Amino acid sequence: MIPIHTKYSETEPLVFPDAIILRVLLSGKHTNGNLAVFEDIVEPGVGPPRHIHKEQDETFFFLEGTFDVEVDGKLHHMSAGDVAFIPRGTIHAFKNVGKDKGKLRYMFSPALTMEEMFRDFHKVTETGELAMEKMNEISQKHGQETVGPPL
Repeated sequence: MIPIHTKYSETEPLVFPDAIILRVLLSGKHTNGNLAVFEDIVEPGVGPPRHIHKEQDETFFFLEGTFDVEVDGKLHHMSAGDVAFIPRGTIHAFKNVGKDKGKLRYMFSPALTMEEMFRDFHKVTETGELAMEKMNEISQKHGQETVGPPL
């Protein structure tokens, strides 16, 4: 493993129309699988369905906007500068509850195949809408289980 420096201007945006612009800031390939770091720019009212990462911890860093984060049924209101740690096996979801786009960064540890999951989601949206059934199929393949609707 060698030190790595990622230039934001060189990251590839994965655009999910009217929802999220996702960037891979640090790939698991660069960290020997120890972690992966992503950034989302999230449209108002948008967030993923409730889900569980079976073998990964996830840490959110809220940079801009206001978000609700539900963790095991408890709702938390988050804003710029706030951080949330979600242990593996914990049901969670987030939603941009602000009037403007919000920005957050998040880290998975270990990285496993989260980058590939997001790229698989993106491939599907390029050819049509990402239906919940297809999203669940992709999620399962990468160790994530959808357990409920979005917030």
